[in-house]
Amino acid sequence: MKPYHFYVAFNPLFNEDQTWKTQAHEFYYRLKEKKLSDVSSHMYWGKIQISQYTEPLNLSHFQKVVEENNEMQMNTHLYVTDYQHLWVGKVEEVLQEIPDQQNTLAFYKDKKVEMWFKISDFNLISHSAQQTLKLLSEIHVDNEYYDFKLKEMTPFASAIRFPMIVQDRSRERFFGKHGERPMVLEENPLLASQGDGLKLNHYIKSFVIPEENFKLLPEIVKSQLTHAEILLVEAQGVSGKKDRLKLEQAILTYLRCLEILLNETFVVHLRQEEGHRIWVTKDAPYAKFMRSALDKDKKSLVRLKESKDYFNLSQIKMLLDTPSFFPHTSIDYIFQKRKSFWEYCRLELRSTLKNESLIDLRTHLLNHTAQKIHDRELLLVRNILLGVGGRGVFNEIIESWYQIDRHNKKAA
Repeated sequence: MKPYHFYVAFNPLFNEDQTWKTQAHEFYYRLKEKKLSDVSSHMYWGKIQISQYTEPLNLSHFQKVVEENNEMQMNTHLYVTDYQHLWVGKVEEVLQEIPDQQNTLAFYKDKKVEMWFKISDFNLISHSAQQTLKLLSEIHVDNEYYDFKLKEMTPFASAIRFPMIVQDRSRERFFGKHGERPMVLEENPLLASQGDGLKLNHYIKSFVIPEENFKLLPEIVKSQLTHAEILLVEAQGVSGKKDRLKLEQAILTYLRCLEILLNETFVVHLRQEEGHRIWVTKDAPYAKFMRSALDKDKKSLVRLKESKDYFNLSQIKMLLDTPSFFPHTSIDYIFQKRKSFWEYCRLELRSTLKNESLIDLRTHLLNHTAQKIHDRELLLVRNILLGVGGRGVFNEIIESWYQIDRHNKKAA
C-alpha cells in the first residue's frame, strides 16, 4: 500500500570521525546547524557502493517513488539504521550526482556513492536495539519493484540490496507540511548533548560480520547472534545499572553459536568423509568421539554417519590437539579437500580455544560460577568471536570453509 518509502542500513564501524557516535549523529547535527541559519538548508545522505560486482540500482524507480508521493501530497521517508538506532529523513530528491559537495559529510570523500538522497529534515526515532527491531518489523516489502516479498526488516534479512523501496504499516507521518518548523530543530530526548556524550566510547553492536559472510551462516546461528546482540544491548541497562545475568546469557549464546558453527562445518565434514568408520557415544547431552569400538558395548555407541548429536567445544578441540586420534586414519588426511579450513582450525582456532580459555568460560557460564570474571573479560569473548578490532573467529571459519579469498574481496 502506498506511499512507498526508502530503507537503508549503514555500518557504524566505517565512521572516520570518532567525535561522533555514528555518521548519522554527525549528519543530524550538521543539518541542524545549517537549519539554524537558513531554514531552507538541506544535506545529502549517500549510499556507498560496497562492491563493483553488485547489481546497479535503478535510479528511475526511486525518483518515481518521490514523484508519486508528491502527487499524493505525502512525504517520502528515508529510514536509516545501524540496527541499534533508527533515523528517519524527509526526502526531497534522489540523485546520481550532487551539485553542492559542501552539503554532505566529509565521510563520503573519495568513496564511490551510487545514489544520493536530498534530505530536508532528519530525526532519531529509536536509540535502543529492542525498540529499533520493533519499529523495523513495521517496515516491509510488497511492491512492484521487486519479485519477492519481505514481511519485515531484520538485521541481515535475505535478498537485501540497499537502498530498498519499502512500505510502512504504521503509516506514521514524521514531518509536518512544507513551511512548518523542521523536526531537526526541535529538542529530541533520545539524543545526548553534543560533544563527549556522542564519542564512540562503547561497543558497536552490529555489522562486525560482513553481510556476505552472515548470509553463509546456518539459520540457527543467524537468529542466535541477533538474540545475543539484543541481550548485550539490554545488559547495558538504564541509568548506568547493568544486568549481569543478561551479559552472561549473551556471552554464552555467542559461545553456543561457535559450537553450532563448528558442528555444521568441522563435524559435518568428518561425517561425510569417515562417518561409516568413526564411532561416537549416544543418549547423552553431548556425544563423544571414540578412539575405537573394540571392547566396548556397542549398544551405547553409534556410527557418526547415523548420529545427529552435537559435539561440544571440548570434543572438537581434542581432535584439533590430536590429529592421529583415530587409529585407522589421520584427520590431516580427512581434511585434505578442505585444507585452508583445517589449517585455520589446527593452527589458529586451536590456540584461541586454549589461550582465551573459551571452553572453561563456557563451563563457568553454564554452571553460573562466572561472577568473579570481570565484565571486560566477558565482552572480550564477543570481540574475539565476532571480530571487533580483528578478523573474528566466525569470519575466519566461514571464509576458510567456503575458501573465500578475502584479499580479492578487499580488492573488490
